[in-house]
Amino acid sequence: MNRILYLLILFSISFAYSKTIYGEYTYSYSDAETLIDAKQICQTLAKRDAVEKFATFIRSETVVRNYITEKDEVIANAEAMMTDVRIVEENIDRLNTTIYYKISAEVDEQKILGVYEEKERMRLEQAEAEHKAQELRLEAERKLQEEKLEADRKALADKLEHERKLAEINYKTKEIESSMLINQKDKRYWSTQKWIALGAFAGSAVLGTYFNSEGTSFKDESDAYYDDYLKATSTSTALNLYDQAVNSANKSDDFYNYRNVTFSVSLVPLGYFFYAWYKESQY
Repeated sequence: MNRILYLLILFSISFAYSKTIYGEYTYSYSDAETLIDAKQICQTLAKRDAVEKFATFIRSETVVRNYITEKDEVIANAEAMMTDVRIVEENIDRLNTTIYYKISAEVDEQKILGVYEEKERMRLEQAEAEHKAQELRLEAERKLQEEKLEADRKALADKLEHERKLAEINYKTKEIESSMLINQKDKRYWSTQKWIALGAFAGSAVLGTYFNSEGTSFKDESDAYYDDYLKATSTSTALNLYDQAVNSANKSDDFYNYRNVTFSVSLVPLGYFFYAWYKESQY
């Protein structure tokens, strides 16, 4: 009893997803063909007619569901899944050498649609992956462009700052020369200028020494971070140590640049000191 109930349930489930399709064909055979061969050919063509009609229906369903299908692919799947083929009508006209068959068959519509659902899912996943890859590529290009623009901007700013400092030094030098020409007879003036220049030179030297000390300190710190970075055992720790090493190295470079500028500028008051001393000695 339980076995019969199980078979009935199984049959009802299969029937719920099964679709009956129909096909027909009239075949004209030649004298070289036997009637059996002609029947087989006519039945095959009737089956083909059934699956072609079913393919048209399935394609309309897949269009509604936004699936991409080809008719030949649908026909191949339907032929593979066609079951319970029956002859509904048969007509053999020996006088006109024609055979007519109308057949019916069962196909699992849901199973066939399931094939295209899976295919569409895979297509969408691939499209999504390609879209993400495109977004990552565009983001990388954008960042690279931003970094290039920032580097160009910094280079221009450094150039303008260097030119400004040179112009400032030239201006001060001309100002000092002008002042010396105007006050060349005032010995006290030159004496005062001499000690001011010496103080400026000393201050610049002290400041340059401080910048050199700070630059060395940050360089040692950068080297220590870099050594730890080489020994790091995790990516996050390595990246953090590397960023710290780069940051300390940048600070070290900045202080060394300050040192170089300070020592360079200190030559101006030093030169002026000796110049003032010389001018003072003329009186």
